[in-house]
Amino acid sequence: MHRVSIVASDMTRLDYWLHHPRSVADLAAMGEALDEGVSVILCGPDGDELPAELRFQVEVNCWVAYPVRGRGS
Repeated sequence: MHRVSIVASDMTRLDYWLHHPRSVADLAAMGEALDEGVSVILCGPDGDELPAELRFQVEVNCWVAYPVRGRGS
């Protein structure tokens, strides 16, 4: 599974806009695997990891990661 860096240390957010240069580089490295609904692991600055699904928001021309949390999370 591909890993995408995020600059947010708050791992409880509902979404993460992936416009930071490190995030953009990680997305570019995915090549043809970058697509709507693909699963990734978000990697926070403190080493925290969070599974997420990607969606492209045309209105703002940005990929957004939506965490996938289990029951009770």
